[in-house]
Amino acid sequence: MIVTKNGRTYSLTQCRHRKGPCLKGLSVVEHLASSARCTQGLMGPEFEMQGCVRLTGCIRPCTALFRLTAGGLQLFCDLEPGDWSPGLVRLAEMLEDGGSFSGRLAVEPAAIVIASAPEPSAGQTVGLSGPKREAALH
Repeated sequence: MIVTKNGRTYSLTQCRHRKGPCLKGLSVVEHLASSARCTQGLMGPEFEMQGCVRLTGCIRPCTALFRLTAGGLQLFCDLEPGDWSPGLVRLAEMLEDGGSFSGRLAVEPAAIVIASAPEPSAGQTVGLSGPKREAALH
C-alpha cells in the first residue's frame, strides 16, 4: 500500500500476521515524520536515529524497530532490539530504490513501513538531505 500525506510518500508491506498493511506502524512513522518536520534544517545529511517502539491496538501487538535519517524513515515490525542488523537497512533501501536484496536476515520483519524524504514545498530549496527519494514497493 502506498499513501502520500504532508509531502511524504509512505510505503507499507503486508503484515504476515494480519494479512494487510501495518496501520499501527504507519501511525508511528507519521508521528516520527511530524517530529522530523519540526527539526527541518537542523539535521545534517549524516543524521541518524534508531530506536524501538511497542505497537499495540492490533490483533497481535509487537515491538518494532525504527530508523530516522535526513533521507527518510523505516520501521520494521515484530523485531526486538537485539534483531537490529545492517541487513535491515539494505532491505529497506532495496524496497525504496528497487533492485534485489542478496543478504540474509537472522529474523525477518513481519511488515515494513517506509517514508520518503519530504518533498520541498513551492519556493523552498532542497535542504541538507538532498533531492527527494521516491519510495515504492514492487
